[in-house]
Amino acid sequence: KEMIWIEWQTLARHYSDDQLIVGEWFYDIYEKYSEPIRKYHNVEHIYQMILNFKHFYQELTYPRTVLFAIFFHDYIYDPKSKDNEEQSIKAFESCARDLDLDEDLVKDVRNMINLTSSGHYTEEHEEDKPRTRDIHYFLDFDLSILGSNPVEYTLYAKRIREEYNHVEEEEFCRRRAQVMEKFLERKHVYCTREFRQFAEENARKNVQGEVSMLKGRADHLRTCKQKKHTCGKEDKEMENKADHESRSDLCSQD
Repeated sequence: KEMIWIEWQTLARHYSDDQLIVGEWFYDIYEKYSEPIRKYHNVEHIYQMILNFKHFYQELTYPRTVLFAIFFHDYIYDPKSKDNEEQSIKAFESCARDLDLDEDLVKDVRNMINLTSSGHYTEEHEEDKPRTRDIHYFLDFDLSILGSNPVEYTLYAKRIREEYNHVEEEEFCRRRAQVMEKFLERKHVYCTREFRQFAEENARKNVQGEVSMLKGRADHLRTCKQKKHTCGKEDKEMENKADHESRSDLCSQD
């Protein structure tokens, strides 16, 4: 928490000397990312993104813009909602008014957050030439978990499932596999040279492994469901047949 607070305070104080406003927004952000529903998209996620931000700071053209996007890209996170990014942008715009941020910065942050709702995808993901724009570093920071070691990736996948525990297992497996397959379908998972060099191969292995597991699990559950339906139908037919025979026996005794 201390490191995150220092980063936020340093960032926000560039634009406002009102310590009350700066402090209120920090505690609001921290509270949002500490919500019980968040098993992955939480404070730890922000912390890891800030670590990447600090590591690649010298590569960024407008680091403050990237840091605002990090703080607000998952500000609103409800797995049952389809407008999280839109609501997160509205929250950022409210903060921007309080801190008196310039419109160009607001526009760039808005664009970064919007891209997280469309699969973290840009046309440059299909090009072999690595990119160095801030937007590409931001997207790679957010997807860095995909290129982690297998143990960390397994824990990440488990936490995502916990965030969607309201979704029936077979449906989750099917829909999650569809989402993750999109990363495999594009030419590159990452856009920047550093992430392509050190994380691309792991990311593809991790995602492919999860997709295979999810598809296998979905097929298994579907088969079990079909068998249960068939067995249940056969049991009902046998029950009706036995009942019919019993009635016939009774009639013959009259």
